[in-house]
Amino acid sequence: MKNIVLITAAALFILSCSGHKQSLTEEAAHYDPVKLYIKDVHLEDLPAELSVIADPRSGIWSICFYDLDRKETLFEYNKNKNLIPASNLKIVTTAAALKVLGPDYRFKTEFYTDGYIDRDLKTLFGNLYVKGSGDPSFNPGAFKALADSLKRAKDIDFIDGELKIITPFKQEEAYGKSWDIDDISYYYAAVISPLTLSENLSKIEISKGEVEISPFYPFKLGLDTIPGLSSPDFYRLPGTDSVVVKSDFKKKITGYVTVNNPDIFFKHSLIKNFGKSGIIFNGNRVSPADTTKYPFYTHYSDSLYKLIDKCNGESNNLYAEQIFRETAEVFASDTALTDSLHNIPATYNNLLRINSDLYSRIFGINNFTICDGSGLSRQNLISSDKFVKILAAMYEDESFVTYISSLPQPGNTGTLKNRFKDEDLQNRVFAKTGALTGVNCVSGYILTKNNHRLAFSIMNNFYNFGRSVTNGYFEDIMVYFSNNF
Repeated sequence: MKNIVLITAAALFILSCSGHKQSLTEEAAHYDPVKLYIKDVHLEDLPAELSVIADPRSGIWSICFYDLDRKETLFEYNKNKNLIPASNLKIVTTAAALKVLGPDYRFKTEFYTDGYIDRDLKTLFGNLYVKGSGDPSFNPGAFKALADSLKRAKDIDFIDGELKIITPFKQEEAYGKSWDIDDISYYYAAVISPLTLSENLSKIEISKGEVEISPFYPFKLGLDTIPGLSSPDFYRLPGTDSVVVKSDFKKKITGYVTVNNPDIFFKHSLIKNFGKSGIIFNGNRVSPADTTKYPFYTHYSDSLYKLIDKCNGESNNLYAEQIFRETAEVFASDTALTDSLHNIPATYNNLLRINSDLYSRIFGINNFTICDGSGLSRQNLISSDKFVKILAAMYEDESFVTYISSLPQPGNTGTLKNRFKDEDLQNRVFAKTGALTGVNCVSGYILTKNNHRLAFSIMNNFYNFGRSVTNGYFEDIMVYFSNNF
C-alpha cells in the first residue's frame, strides 16, 4: 500500500504542472517579485515563519529553496555553509547509486565448489565457497532456497568438505570513518561486510532464565539484574562477542544486538539451515588454495529500487553503507578514472575518495567532506545548496520516479510518519530527515499549492532548543513555502 500511495503522489508531483514551463512569462505577471524572490531579504525583514534563523539560540542554519521549473532560487541563507547532515546524506548515496548502478541492479552472492558430485552416495566431495558483494537484504530464507535447489537438482544429502569464504570480513573496514564507539553495539551501527545476514543483527530473547538467539551467534552473555529496570539494555562490548544485558528480568525481554564477526554468523546459519533441509556438512575435504572453483549457485538480491526504498524510507544505515560501497566499486571498475583512483585497493578510505570524485563528476558539487554513506559520522560536512543541486539533477533523471518514491511522506510509514502533520503539507512533501545530537536536517521536494515543484534543504546544527521545538520551526518554514509559492 505504501508504494502505491507514494508512486501515485510522485505522479501527481510530476504531472501537476503540465504546460507550466511553457507559460512562465504569463504566469510571472501574477507574482509579487518581493514575495517570489526573497533571497535578498534582510534577517530583520524575514516572514514570521522564517524569523527563527535570526535567533542566536537556534544554532547555525544552511537553507536553500529552489523552483525546479523556473530554475530560480526562491530563498537562500548560508547556502554554502557546510554542516553535519546526519541521515540527509542518504539522499546523496542513493542518488549516486541510481546514476551508477541503475534501479534494476542486484547484489550477487555466489557459491562455488572445487569438487564433484557422487550421485550414488548423494554426496558433494568438495568444499563449498561463497563470495559476497554486500547484499544488505540477505536473510536465512536464502539458505533454504539454496539447499532446496541442491536437493532437487543435484540430489545431495552430504557435503564432504568445508564452507569457505572468498570475500572475508575485515574488522578494519567494519565501520564508517569516525563512527562513535558507543554506537557500534546498537542496531543502527551494524558492521559492514561482504557477507551480510539479517542486517548483521541477532535477536536475543530472555525469559525465565532461558536464552534464545536468532539467528544464532556465539555471544558471551552477562546478565546484570537491576531491580526496577523494566526497560532492558543490551550492550555488546566493542570489538568482542561479550554482551551485557541489564534488566530486572521480571518478564520476557527482547533486544537486537550487532554481531562482531559476520563471517562466523553467516557460516553457522548456513550450516544450520542446510541441516534443517537434510544436507549435512562432514567437513573433511582439504583443498589447495589454487583449486579450480566451479560456479554452483547464485543468489540475487531484490532490485536496487527496493533496497533504496528501505534505505531512505526507514533510514537504514546498513543498507546505505552497502549501497555506498557497491557504487564506489562499480564506478571504479567501469570508469576511466584519474591515475590516482584507477585500480586502487577497495579500502574504506579509498572508497570515500572514489565516491567524492563520483559526486563531483555527476552532480557538479565540490568543497564537501564525506566519511560514510549513511550519515552516522559527525565528520560529514555538506551544505544545503549541494543537496538542492543533487535533488535538481535527479528531477531531470530518468530514474526520478524511483528516487522520489523512496522518500518518506508525512503521515505514511517511514521517518515522516509522525512529522509535518499540518494539512497544508499532506501529499505535498517527499523528504529525508537527518538527526544526531545537536543536528536536525530535512531535504527533499515540495509540491506547492500553486503547483510549483520545489527542491529544498533545511540544515540546522548546534541548536539550543529541544528537538520537538526545532521540528516545529522546520514545519513552519515548509508550510510557508507550500502556501506562498
